[in-house]
Amino acid sequence: MIDKKFLGAETDKETLFEKLGEILDLKGFNIDKLDMQRPWGGFFVIDENKIEAFRARFFPELDLDQLQANKKLSPKILLVAPRKRLSWQYHFRRAEIWKLISGDASIIRSDTDVQNEPIQMAIGELVRLNQGERHRLVGKDSWGIVAEIWMHTDENNPSDEEDIVRLEDDYARK
Repeated sequence: MIDKKFLGAETDKETLFEKLGEILDLKGFNIDKLDMQRPWGGFFVIDENKIEAFRARFFPELDLDQLQANKKLSPKILLVAPRKRLSWQYHFRRAEIWKLISGDASIIRSDTDVQNEPIQMAIGELVRLNQGERHRLVGKDSWGIVAEIWMHTDENNPSDEEDIVRLEDDYARK
């Protein structure tokens, strides 16, 4: 998705976000929100009306059954900076599907609050995170870019950025 020269540890955040924003725009993915303020990197929220094109581009092996297709699905692109990591967290109102699409990252996951060892993510490998499953995205020696679909589990109260239960955070966020 992005040239490897833009993914090195020395690449500044602004340049990477600008380049990726241009690529997403050229591919027809309308960006609803851009957040570069996260201490671990940031994300792009893609227009939910583009979910089928997003699924086809990044998750072609994913078959959304009729029940899932009628529920709210939210596409995002996460960018994790070299040697940074998201909080150790879980969610009450969503399950997630991830795929490393460029760069280098690992994941920590568990059904309990105890963190396991990081598992290297492979480019193109589908990762399904259940509602309530503990997880953490970890940056390696270069930027990691992850396509993500939120699968909202409460249609009357869809998940949002407030639906994060942080068990541990490198940046002292609650």
